Parts: sequence; C-alpha cells; structure tokens
Amino acid sequence: MRLSRLFVDKPLAVGQAIILPKESAHYLLNVLRLRVGREVNLFNGKGGEYVARLIAATKKKAELQVDEYKNIERESPLPLILVQAISRPEHFNYTLQKSVELGVQRIVPVITERSPPLDQTKISKREQHWRKIIISACEQCGRNRLPQLEEVLPLHIWLAKKPQQGIVLSPLGEHCLSDALKRENTLSPRASVTVLIGAEGGLSEAEIQQAIQAGYLDIRLGSRILRTETAAVTVLAICQALAGDFMVNGE
Repeated sequence: MRLSRLFVDKPLAVGQAIILPKESAHYLLNVLRLRVGREVNLFNGKGGEYVARLIAATKKKAELQVDEYKNIERESPLPLILVQAISRPEHFNYTLQKSVELGVQRIVPVITERSPPLDQTKISKREQHWRKIIISACEQCGRNRLPQLEEVLPLHIWLAKKPQQGIVLSPLGEHCLSDALKRENTLSPRASVTVLIGAEGGLSEAEIQQAIQAGYLDIRLGSRILRTETAAVTVLAICQALAGDFMVNGE
C-alpha cells in the first residue's frame, strides 16, 4: 500500500520524534485519518524521504517517530525553468501546480504587459499561497525536492539580468521545440531549458522581440492558439518527453 506523504519544514533524522505543526496535524488526523501506529512518508524538500510512525495523537496534536531514511530521488535529469507571466489567480495556480508535477526546478513569476493588475502590498501573501501549492503538488506527485520559487519581477528586468538561452512561445515563431532542445544540448548535456510563457492574450510583440534579443528562440507549437495554462503544461510535457524523464516508446 502506498504511504501518504507529508512535507515537514525542518531537519529530519532517523530516531527523531517530531510534533507536527497544527495545520499538518489536522491534515494527518482529520483529512488522511491516520491512527496511532500507522506510517507516513515525510520529506523536507532537501532530497530523500523518511518513513515515520504516528506514536501519539490528540484532537489537535500529532507526534511522529522517524524510523527509516530512503535515498529516493525523483527529479528529472532535464533542469527546467518556467518563466511564467502572472495571469488570473485560478490560471496561475493551475499552471504552478502542474508545472511542479511535470518536474520544473525553478519558477519565475513575471509581470508582463497583459498580466492583470497586481497589488504590490499583497505580493508576499500571494507568494505564501504559491508556496503552499508547490508543497501540495510535491506531496501528491512524489517529489522530494521543492522547486525554487523566485521573486516576482517585471519581465524586462528578468530578461536584462544576464545573457540567456531559452524558448518563448509565439504564434509567428520560426522554430520548433525539438530544434530548441537540440540547441540547448549542444551547449551542455545537462543544460537547463528556460520556458517563457505569457499571460492571457500572450506576450506582446515587443516582449517577444525583447526575449529574442536576450537569447530566446521563438517557438510555434502548431496552428492552434493555446490558453496560458495549457501552453505551459504542453511545453513542459514535450520537453520531458524529448529530453527529460518521461518514458516514451517503452524506454
């Protein structure tokens, strides 16, 4: 039987007894309905996972005993970076969740011309919400390392940070995705792939040109225009199939 998984934001070691934070205890006892003696997999985002046993439980408190460490890694050999324009909350949250499941290692939220207005005083609160989505997605999909969530930046500042190699989706793109991945692999067998996706309505022509000047290849997937949340999932999945850890043709 597959054990439930729980993220614990603290160092872990075999033999250790830990008392879970209130929110985690509620999830373990009232959502998963774990009872004393049952096991759960713990991870702290630093790699590997731990088998722990519930040894004490009250209405609001759960204590676990860490019994075993497993050196298990489920990260893709392809380092994927998603530079995602902030879109409507329901679309951005979906993209965030699915990109974690698809193995992205870094997520850069950027503000673009077509991003909805963003209250600067609430950015910290939204980043905390995004981190919870990342943790939940890791718990669900089996990842033992948390993707890095970078600070919110205007797109032009991100593009100006340093010379970059990446891909940007464009309805008028002149390249295909496989060509872009071949270019990255030519640079290094483990070269990271940066994927830039616009918000609802896509990136403006000026933003696409800025990305090209910064070193990105303009990519066109096909004849149909994809929604922002569909575009990110599609591109990341294709990258994993062509150069990552998705099993294709039984390999």
